[in-house]
Amino acid sequence: MNFYDRIRDLPRRPLLSGVATRRKGLPFFTVLVFSTFGSLYVARAQAPEFVRLSGPEVLTFEDLVQLEKTDKPEGRLAEHLERLLQTPFISNEAYFAGAKPNRPSDELGTIIRATMWNIERGIEFDGIRTAFTEPDNFGKIINEKKEPDSKPLTAEQLGVVKDQLNILKPSDLVILNEVDDGVTRTDYRDVTRELADAMMMNYAWAVEFVEVDPLALGIEQVKMEDKAAEADIQKSFQPDKNRYLGLHGTAVLSRYPVRKATVRALPVCYDWYGTEKKEVSKLESAKRWGSNVTFMERISREVRRGGRMALIVELAVPESPTGFVTVVATHLENKCKPECRRKQAEQILEWIHADANPVIFAGDLNTTATDAAPTSALKILNDRIKDPHAWARSAIKWTTGAPTILLMPVNYMRAKNDPTGVDVPVFLRKPESTLFKKLSDFHFDDGHTFDFRGEDVRSVDKRGGTLSDSNQRANKGFRYTFALPQTYGGLVGEFKLDWFFVKGYATDAEKPGGSYKFAPHFARTLQELNEAPDDPLSDHSPITIDLPLEEPHLNRENR
Repeated sequence: MNFYDRIRDLPRRPLLSGVATRRKGLPFFTVLVFSTFGSLYVARAQAPEFVRLSGPEVLTFEDLVQLEKTDKPEGRLAEHLERLLQTPFISNEAYFAGAKPNRPSDELGTIIRATMWNIERGIEFDGIRTAFTEPDNFGKIINEKKEPDSKPLTAEQLGVVKDQLNILKPSDLVILNEVDDGVTRTDYRDVTRELADAMMMNYAWAVEFVEVDPLALGIEQVKMEDKAAEADIQKSFQPDKNRYLGLHGTAVLSRYPVRKATVRALPVCYDWYGTEKKEVSKLESAKRWGSNVTFMERISREVRRGGRMALIVELAVPESPTGFVTVVATHLENKCKPECRRKQAEQILEWIHADANPVIFAGDLNTTATDAAPTSALKILNDRIKDPHAWARSAIKWTTGAPTILLMPVNYMRAKNDPTGVDVPVFLRKPESTLFKKLSDFHFDDGHTFDFRGEDVRSVDKRGGTLSDSNQRANKGFRYTFALPQTYGGLVGEFKLDWFFVKGYATDAEKPGGSYKFAPHFARTLQELNEAPDDPLSDHSPITIDLPLEEPHLNRENR
C-alpha cells in the first residue's frame, strides 16, 4: 500500500468548514480542510492536512468598473481587491477523487517530469488541452489550424511532434504563466480549473492582474477608419457582465497534493494602472479617433490592477527527504530594465533562502535584455481580441506604423538566446547576466545551491554547458522559448525567456559530482509541438525537465 493509499484510507474529520466563497456569481462553500490521524502505517504527525477547495471571493462587474475609474480605491473595494491579489485558489479535488502521480520511469529511475509553459492567456485552449491529455488526437488540431496555402508537415516533422507529445503527457507537475479566468478573449474560461480537471490534477492558482481596461469593460468604444473592422472588433471587446471576472495569473498544477500555497508581491517595476491610464488620457486629448495607428495604441494598452508576484507552493512528495517539494512560480516584469528584474529575483531568493525542501523555481523571466518584451502588431491582436484571426491576416494593411519591435539588432542578437555569461560593456552586452550570477552564487541556509552543472551526460544530445541539464541548449546558446509570428529575417524574433532553476542536493552550483537526486536532467524545449499548427498553441514553447526521485546511475559511455 503506497503513501497515497495509506493517507486516503485513514479516518478523517473536518477541521474547517463553511468558508463562504462566491464564484462567478454563484455561492458555494469551500469545506474542507481534513486531518488524518491514527494509523499503523502513518503517524498523525506525518499525515499532511490538505485543503479540498478554497479561494477568495471574486469581484462583481460593478466593482471592476469602479476599479477602472478610481485611482485609489478605499474601504470595502480596496480590501476586497487586496484579498483577491493575496489569496491563492487551491484545489485538491483530484487527490480526493483518487488521482495519483504518473511517476514515470526511465534510465534515471522514477522521476518527476515537470513542465513550464507560458500559455498566452489560454487562447488556444483546445490545442493545449489536447496536447496534454489526448496526444493521439493532436493531428486533428494541426489539420483544423491549417491555412489554405500552407505545406503539410513531413513524416519526419510529425515524428518529432509525436515524440514531444509523449514527453509532455507524463508530466506530474505543470507550471503555467498567463492564465485567464473569466476574460472575454478566452471565452470566460477558468483555464486553470478546466485544464486541471482534464488532466486529473490538483492546483494552486494566483491572480497577478485584474483586467480593468476600459475597452475590455465595454466602457470605451473602438474607433477605426475601416468601419466594417470597427464593428467586428467592437463585438470582440463587448463583455458579458454576468461572466466577466477579468482575472489573469500564474498556476501550478500537480498530481501530488498541494499542502499549502502563498502569494508574495514582487517589487514594483512598472505601474500597470497609473502609467497605462496616462496613455488613455494622452490618446483622448490627441483626438485622433479616426487613426488606425491610434487604434493599435489603444489595444496595446493594458489597464490593470495588481502586479508581478511569486506563487510559492508546497507539494506533498513522499520521496523527498522532507516529504515535500517547493515550487516557486513567477513571471518577472517585461516593462522595465534588467536591473529591476534582478531585484525581483533577489526578493524571491530572500523569501526562500531558509527552505529545506528541494526547490523548483520556474517561469517566464522576460530575459530580453531590454525594458520591453518583444512584440508585434499581430501579437497585440492575438493577445487582446477574442477572435483575431480574420483581422490578423490583414493586419498589415490597417496597422501600418503601429508599434512592432524597436531594438538594436546587434546587441540583441548577442543576448537573445543566451543571456547568461559575462556582460562586457559596448562590445558584448548581456545586461541580464547579473540575474544569472545571483542565482548561481546563491546558497540556501542548508548549504545547497541551484544546479548549474550542465554536464553532457545529463543533457539532451550530450550538449552540455551552463544550465544545460535544466534548460536545453542549441548549437549557439539555448533553444528559444518565445517566437514572434514573424522573425524579421531571423534577427530579433526568437528569445529564451522561460527558465527552470532547481535546488536538489548540489552544494556547488557548477562543479560536477555529489548527489544527483532531484537534480535536473534532460531539459527539453518543445518548439516543434508548439509550432505544429499554423496558429501556434502559444507564443511561448513548453519546456520540460526530469527530476530523479532516487540517486540516478547513468552509463556515461552510452549517453
